[in-house]
Amino acid sequence: MIKKIIFRLGQMIIVLFVLSTLTFILMKLSPGDPVNKLLHIDVANVSQDKIEAVRDKLGLNQPILIQWWEWFTRILHLDFGKSIQTGEPVTSELLYFTPPTLMIAGCTLLVTFIVSVSLGTLAAFKYHTWIDRTIRILTSAFVSIPSFFLGILLIYLFSQKLQLLPASGVDSATGYIMPVIALSIGLCAYHVRLMRSTLIDLYQSKEVAASRARGMSERYILFSDIFKPALIPVISILGMSIGGLIGSTVVIENLFDIPGIGSFLVESIRSRDYPVVQGAVLMIGCFVVIANALTDIIVLFLDPKQRYTPMKKKTWWAVGVKGR
Repeated sequence: MIKKIIFRLGQMIIVLFVLSTLTFILMKLSPGDPVNKLLHIDVANVSQDKIEAVRDKLGLNQPILIQWWEWFTRILHLDFGKSIQTGEPVTSELLYFTPPTLMIAGCTLLVTFIVSVSLGTLAAFKYHTWIDRTIRILTSAFVSIPSFFLGILLIYLFSQKLQLLPASGVDSATGYIMPVIALSIGLCAYHVRLMRSTLIDLYQSKEVAASRARGMSERYILFSDIFKPALIPVISILGMSIGGLIGSTVVIENLFDIPGIGSFLVESIRSRDYPVVQGAVLMIGCFVVIANALTDIIVLFLDPKQRYTPMKKKTWWAVGVKGR
């Protein structure tokens, strides 16, 4: 098990290295020049000497490989450079804009997990009753509604009509309620159906029949053979949806006027602020990769088959090649 955890941590480091390199390359290939945005060349007369002086100061005239190496060595010390637009350290700006996004994403995952397990279990145990049919109808309806449309409905109902929740900002804890609801409803709808179908399949499985034949108690069968294995696909797919969830926060943050890393990243892309974009993408990538690694570790603890199955001793170039 320890080897598998170390292996997943090694994969995480490789993914972050590839992500940082691709981000650097794509930003260099993207159209536009940050110096033009910085000096407002479109509306002001700026000499070519001043443009070149600014480019030299920012290190943009150096060869690409040297720029990449200097940037890569800095991020190893958690130094993402300074923003081209504001001149402030990128790290301090990211630390300011990151907490609201993490709070929204974390609360959304927690709400999704609790609601999915509760309603999915209820629907499975009330199989083919009016409760099961009602839950299936509601999940089918909610899974197709975009989060931004739900956000608009929530603002209209709870802010304008009832005046119970703030329509923008996160100055208090109540500011997170509507963004979390808007993001979690669609996720809950999908994971409720997943939990329900998994529980029903496990209840009818051969493992459960064998446990009953051995004289195991219903409580043991319910927890060990049904409920605990049913959590594995829910947790796995919930972990895989973290990347899309953080992407959805960009729309929600703009809708609710929340100063999060998503809205900050969009503004930085528009202004061609290379250090900020690279730092923000790498930080988001770190969150996603770390969350997926933690998900894999949790699944290892829940699934004895994965915990005790030895890893295949195959190198990456031998994948798909039949042994002799």
